[in-house]
This record gives sequence, C-alpha cells and structure tokens, in this order.
Amino acid sequence: MASVRVHFVALSLVLLIPHFTWAQQSSGSVCVASRADDPFWKEPMPSSGEINSHELRVKIDKRPAVAWPQKKSLKIDALEADERYLLVVLDSGGKAIESLWFRFSEYKSTNLCMSYDGYQGVQLHEDTRRTPWCKCK
Repeated sequence: MASVRVHFVALSLVLLIPHFTWAQQSSGSVCVASRADDPFWKEPMPSSGEINSHELRVKIDKRPAVAWPQKKSLKIDALEADERYLLVVLDSGGKAIESLWFRFSEYKSTNLCMSYDGYQGVQLHEDTRRTPWCKCK
C-alpha cells in the first residue's frame, strides 16, 4: 500500500512539471514571417527582388500597427503569456482584413510563428523547426 502511494505521488509530481514550467514563462512572442520566406505567399518573386506586400500591416491589441516585413522576419515580443490577444491583419487603408483571438496557453510554446495569405488566412503555429520560414531566433 505504501509503494502505491509513493508511485502516485511520483506520478503526480511528473505530471505537474509542465504546469510549473509554463508558470515560469511569463512572456511570449509572435514571429511574423517575411514575405520572402513565407511559403503561403502565392505571388512569384519578381526579378527586381522587390517584394510587394501590398502595404499590409499587422497589429496585436492596442500596439501600433507595423508594416509587414518583406525580407526579414519581424519579432513582436513582451507579450504576457497569460493574456488573450487580438491579432489583426490590416490593408493599406488601415481596414482589418482578418483577425483572430489567441492565447499562448492554446499552444505548447510561448514563441509563435505567424504567416498570412488571402487564401488560407492567418496561420499561427508554434515557432519550431517545422516553421523554418519564421526566422526570429
């Protein structure tokens, strides 16, 4: 009976470790993939090397909107891990094209990767080796 208790306590501690690890990570980030690296961007690369981002902008909550990165990924950091955020893609006139709410707790990581195209919409994934188009590390 005592060995069952020991095993139960040990198993409980092992299951709580990810919870404690999560609590220690108090901030997160979103890496916005550049148009040059974004596999979901459907337009061909022009011979001039200039990428047309159609003056798209990205905004998270009340932070100022920033121009969509063309050749280098953009890192939006210092986001509280336990908050809910509104991520918005804006057109050249500042009108919202698409938006979504997210929480870092919906993912296994507090480092997320974002891409966007007009067909598939906003793509928000964990920033891992499986999202090589996000180069914010």
